[in-house]
Amino acid sequence: MLTAGLISAVIGEQLPGHGTVYLGQSLKFMAPVRPGDTVYAEVKVTAIDHAKRRVTLETHCAVGNTVVLKGEALVLAPSRKFD
Repeated sequence: MLTAGLISAVIGEQLPGHGTVYLGQSLKFMAPVRPGDTVYAEVKVTAIDHAKRRVTLETHCAVGNTVVLKGEALVLAPSRKFD
């Protein structure tokens, strides 16, 4: 589950960023992560519903060339106000 926390960090800090609200996430653990492993987390936008501000994201984490976690997240993107 610590590996899954990396996905949350990417979504909350980078894509879509601060103000994002999690609506749901599916996770599938593919391989173990061991102490000392360097984990690479990636989030990819697969769909955007502009009217509802919902963003569907493909997520995965890898150690080297081994995918250790994959899944999908649905989030409510933050609204942007421009002056």
